[in-house]
Amino acid sequence: MFSNNNATTTQLIVNDYFTWRLKNKSSTTTNRLFILVRRIGSESERMFSQQPVIDFRCIPSFRLNKFKNMHYVFANVLFNNRQITWSRIITFISFSALIAEHLIKERKQDNMDLIISSVVEWTTDFIDINLHTWLESQNYWAGFLKIIDKTAEQRNYISRYVSIIEIRGIVTL
Repeated sequence: MFSNNNATTTQLIVNDYFTWRLKNKSSTTTNRLFILVRRIGSESERMFSQQPVIDFRCIPSFRLNKFKNMHYVFANVLFNNRQITWSRIITFISFSALIAEHLIKERKQDNMDLIISSVVEWTTDFIDINLHTWLESQNYWAGFLKIIDKTAEQRNYISRYVSIIEIRGIVTL
């Protein structure tokens, strides 16, 4: 497995999201990256709930390997056209948490830690191995934060520009 050249690795991010999502949604963190992934992941899950991607009833019995295969197929479809984006990566993390949640419910909490660690591992491995070149070109997760900062900066600039136009409009009246 490849490792990120960054203090915050994919595994830490996926672990945090799964722990927050499946074990303790009230857990707090000051890690800005974790907060952003949680927020974007929650939005993705809301979209999944409105338009389900997968009917878990199609998989009749609990078999971790069947879900591993389904997880891998979903990941390949999501990234098949090589259109890799941070949104797609975080969507993949949130979808993976949904798979884990389904498995945990089906097993009535039995082997919860094993299920979570397995799905975290599948997710982390897929991202770090299959998307390694892209992640490296983006400066890993530090690049994600840079894009978020740049987007916020652009929004602030547009807001200031609109405010100036509004002020000029009022002054000319």
